[in-house]
Amino acid sequence: MAITAMGMAHRTKLTTVFFALIYSNFTFSGDWQFDPSINLNETYTDNVGLVARNEQSSLVSQAGVNIKTSYSAQQAKFNLSSQSNYALYSHNHELDNDYHTIASDLRLQLWPNGIVLFGTMNISNQARNRSRNALADIVSADTVQVETYNAGLEYNVSNSDFVLDSTLGYRQTNSEDNIGNRQGVVAKLSSTNGTSARHIFWSLDHNYQEQENNNLKGKQSQSEAIIGLITDYKINPFVRYYNEDNSGNLNNSNRSIESNSYGLGVRWLISPRLRLDTSYNQPIGDKLDIDGDEQKAYVDAAVLWQPSTRTKLSANFSERFYGNSYGLDLTHRNRRLTNTISYVEDIQTLTRNNFAANIIGFYFCPNTNALLIEECILNEGDNIAPDNPNEPDDQGFVIFPIQDFTLIEDNVFSLNKTLSWNSTLTLPRTTINVNTSRQNRENLDTRIEDELSAASVSITRKVSGRSSVSIDLSYTETSLQITTELERTDRYRRYQLNYETSLNSALSFNVAVSYLNRSSGNAPLNYEEGRISAKITKGF
Repeated sequence: MAITAMGMAHRTKLTTVFFALIYSNFTFSGDWQFDPSINLNETYTDNVGLVARNEQSSLVSQAGVNIKTSYSAQQAKFNLSSQSNYALYSHNHELDNDYHTIASDLRLQLWPNGIVLFGTMNISNQARNRSRNALADIVSADTVQVETYNAGLEYNVSNSDFVLDSTLGYRQTNSEDNIGNRQGVVAKLSSTNGTSARHIFWSLDHNYQEQENNNLKGKQSQSEAIIGLITDYKINPFVRYYNEDNSGNLNNSNRSIESNSYGLGVRWLISPRLRLDTSYNQPIGDKLDIDGDEQKAYVDAAVLWQPSTRTKLSANFSERFYGNSYGLDLTHRNRRLTNTISYVEDIQTLTRNNFAANIIGFYFCPNTNALLIEECILNEGDNIAPDNPNEPDDQGFVIFPIQDFTLIEDNVFSLNKTLSWNSTLTLPRTTINVNTSRQNRENLDTRIEDELSAASVSITRKVSGRSSVSIDLSYTETSLQITTELERTDRYRRYQLNYETSLNSALSFNVAVSYLNRSSGNAPLNYEEGRISAKITKGF
């Protein structure tokens, strides 16, 4: 891998010294926690290559060191969770490698009035090519290391006159295979009037980011400003301005991906905890939408409802350069149940979500109009020549190209629509988690869509003071190049039973059994895999 064990140790040592210098002024006024541990994980898989035929079993041994530490003081907070594992594969020791994951964040207050220095670091191992195997992990040895770093300043103020939240930072992402690499500036600004406002109310939201990779640059800017008059009635008039611009040399199709408008509206204070903003907006200039049509006047509406401190709903409807736009954010919690539902539409670029179709080989397939990939896999004794050449339905076999998808550089803008629902039910000895999500990605150059859907249910039951049993069920579906002749859908179903127990205060043991089934529109990618694993962890 790009980062060897020695290199990782050197980086960890420098990081430790850096943070020690930062916190030297706070070590006597804060709370330090340091929890190191070592672990040994043995996993047996009956299909390590995740293939349809010629399955090969393997025993994957992982030995690692875990470090969890945190520091909390009035002016500083720091968290670090690090795992370093070395994996050995019994079927092929050329795959033996070291893997590292890190999740760390720092917040240091530099000034009492709200200036904060922040930094985050995240290192993870992700599936090398989601189109080939969306659930690839260390056991299958088909992952890449992705590093993400963020650093910058925040300035936040909250008083009766106004509320201000602002961020200026730098973000960098590096991937082991150099796909999805990017770096650039990120800025956010949000401000609203305070509770003491008597004549004027306002809200301002601005997001800006600039990303660059290999001389390709993308700039994204989105702003909304509202200023209105407070009256003695429940109806308050306001003026709205909206601007969105996605530019740079990433937009190769010359499609218009910007919006600019102003409008007049009213804020209806239905109750002290419920309000509705509605405005009629007129585009500025003669800009075209993404389909090349002239942008037209539209209605923007937003509702905010907070009946209690435990429940909050915000939803909006508007129009952007691609057409109708929606947003939703709902949170609700009570003593036992927590629900979060969100729907977000955003523009992304330079990610690891862009796939291109390519030919992986040529196969003998039936010379018929209704082609099934399964029919292209010849069995012993099959005859590729027609039995009766004079019969139109007996045309034998012909050479046919089989296509697959390759992960490529995401040098385009894409529209991503993401719906997610997370729910947690906490009972005296049982916890149930339900998570669902669906992301639709539209390439704004080719207008081709991909979709990723996922659902999972996890039930954990404490069977004793030190032991618990859990059942995990998950379903993942990926659809590439929807409504085209190359469309392909892959479905993953995983079932897992897990038992975990604490042998004492510093020693824990975990055993798990799982089954994974993949069905694909491309039959050679179908597979089944069974696993059994045992893990022991020793803390200090």
